[in-house]
Amino acid sequence: MSSTMISPASPRRILPFVLPLLLSLPVLLAACGGGSSDSSASQASPSTAAPAATPPSTTTPATSPAAAPASVPVADFNIATQVVTTGVTGKVFGLKANFFNDGLIPPSPMSNYGFPNPIIPVLNADGSLDVAWLDYSGATQSSVSGLGTPGTISITHVNPDLSAGATTATSLRSYKLLGFTKDASGAFYAAYNVDHPYRNTVAGDVNNVNGNELHIAKASSASFSAKAWDTLVFGNQDNSKDKSKGNPGTAGGGVLSYDAVNQKVVLYVAHQMAWGDNGTRHQAGYFRYFDGVTGSVVAPAGNAMNMGSAWFYSHNFNQRLLIDNGTAYTLAHGDAYPRQLGFSARTLAGYLGKDNTVFDKPYQAVDGAEGDNTTNAETGQFIKLSSGDFAMVHATSQGRAARDVRISLVSGADGSVRSSAWLTSNAANTQAIMPKLEAYGSGFVVSYGLWNSSNRTNRAIEWHFMQLDASLNPLLLSNPVAGIEFVADLPLLRFTAGPNAGRVGWVSGNDSGTLSVNLVPAAH
Repeated sequence: MSSTMISPASPRRILPFVLPLLLSLPVLLAACGGGSSDSSASQASPSTAAPAATPPSTTTPATSPAAAPASVPVADFNIATQVVTTGVTGKVFGLKANFFNDGLIPPSPMSNYGFPNPIIPVLNADGSLDVAWLDYSGATQSSVSGLGTPGTISITHVNPDLSAGATTATSLRSYKLLGFTKDASGAFYAAYNVDHPYRNTVAGDVNNVNGNELHIAKASSASFSAKAWDTLVFGNQDNSKDKSKGNPGTAGGGVLSYDAVNQKVVLYVAHQMAWGDNGTRHQAGYFRYFDGVTGSVVAPAGNAMNMGSAWFYSHNFNQRLLIDNGTAYTLAHGDAYPRQLGFSARTLAGYLGKDNTVFDKPYQAVDGAEGDNTTNAETGQFIKLSSGDFAMVHATSQGRAARDVRISLVSGADGSVRSSAWLTSNAANTQAIMPKLEAYGSGFVVSYGLWNSSNRTNRAIEWHFMQLDASLNPLLLSNPVAGIEFVADLPLLRFTAGPNAGRVGWVSGNDSGTLSVNLVPAAH
């Protein structure tokens, strides 16, 4: 199928290439940031808690844990897991139950595409958690990119000691959970999708789409029974019409955050739009500010719906968002225009003035043809350091025998890569997946899975952790850790208050269909 993709940076330049219909294939989550935010949300204030990193003198690859150098000890990494029952009817997404699908191309859990997080945590100031989750009851392995019928979004409040939780079923029902956050007053915000008036069930029709409309709602209580507002962002259009936007979260996901400095809600989400070629729809990213009081869209300068931040990276397969002191930092996984794993920064003033970025730089250029839907890479997590720079991880097989984990230190001033190091050297068919990192002691802790891709139906993932110093030198490699799981796009969290202050943890589902809160051993 011949189609076009337009660059947000050069809106008049047309790039022809062959684009398979994204929706003709099931898509899979390819990787923090599902709930990243400023200090009031799921990532604690990175500018004060994370270490300032020292650039390493070399970027010599470390070997994988199976063949660790003698100078780097290998030891057990004892993860403490607290299972939290939800107490309501409904099932939390579980990795083994819902993630694997032999029909995915490449075979799961490897995919070039993302999908919306079915679980999103927010870390509160007292060390408690509010976790939004989409009910996956009855969902099959083919539901990885969204439910076949709308499910209830529930919110579980987990006590600061992580011992128990209380769940509220919201009034929101959706095919996809596209974002969740809170502000300092305790108000809740959720991004979700619903059907639009043109919805049909005609095979191959552009309006045969589950949940074409994108909404963001605000409420003072977890039930969302009395909404302060519920904004229809886009999607109430006939999808055959030129410039019509819809299908939020397609081949990607969504991230919602609150900018406390500017008192704005910030959304970054995948979507599709028709580009003047007989209704053919193309995928990209969409970035927008919303007024926190009224819910109205805060439009940028210029073309408010079709270019720039509203068409951010053609084929934007993964979205990451971190708000720090009024600046919005994003990661993008672009396959077309530009074809790169990119790191960007925006201020509200720049967005309102010329719809521009402070910087937009690659931390990895992606080989291959523009828009061929193959990047052989997975976006990981990024955090801001006390130096003002950033640390980020990703996985890629580019130039490697299989997908390996790479960590980079990147300038917070201009987005340039200061240094990087390979953390694994995997043999063919041993694929690194779901890389994440957090500040840990005076350095970092990195987590990742190893999956053998030679068997398409293999459901076994070996989970590993690696402790690094501030110069990215390995200090400790873990033995495989059993009995845990991750959600690919969710970040590791750093608790800054409560009984677990100083600890690193994360939230996941489990085999029982409830929530698990996991803690990494305390750093020394």
